[in-house]
Amino acid sequence: MAEDPLKQAATRRGFLAIPLHDIFHQEIESLLRPLRYEISGVRWAESRQVHLTLHFFGSVPIKEIETIHLSSKKIASLFSPLKLSLGRIGGFPSLERPDIIWIGVEEPAGRLLSLQKAIQGEVRTLGFRTEARPFQPHATIGRVKRKIKDLGPRLAKVASEFLAPEKTVDHFVLYQSHCLPEGARYEILKTYPFSKKA
Repeated sequence: MAEDPLKQAATRRGFLAIPLHDIFHQEIESLLRPLRYEISGVRWAESRQVHLTLHFFGSVPIKEIETIHLSSKKIASLFSPLKLSLGRIGGFPSLERPDIIWIGVEEPAGRLLSLQKAIQGEVRTLGFRTEARPFQPHATIGRVKRKIKDLGPRLAKVASEFLAPEKTVDHFVLYQSHCLPEGARYEILKTYPFSKKA
């Protein structure tokens, strides 16, 4: 029997997130495929790694991750499934000269923001630092490795043909981040189903 991944090391570099690959696989791949072909100089994400981060912890001791696990279970029990859609392409610090390329995640009912606030409140009570910047729901799809001419307009052209209808999300997860030479890889440690009846 495989050992619980939470108990295999003294610390974990972890974060809570909604994996988007399972529900938006075709849509994400239809977006990334032409971007990989048209624009070099960007480390494009693998579609199965694309996610919406709810809270990033950094490296934490295993005993604290167990506490995070229990708190996350409790939060998930307070929410019913969410309806999300994928929106515009953006960049940090800007789309014209981005270091990070992302796709927006939309949920007009405000329940995604409520979930993120609940998580922030819970992790704050556990003694973790929380993000000071306003929550901007997005999923990173690329990291720019070098300056690229007319990158913003080229991204906008591809994005104009992108369509991702609203879909239901029924869980979030605890990821472990593995830092590798070819880029980060994310492993799901625990899954938290939204179990509140609508």
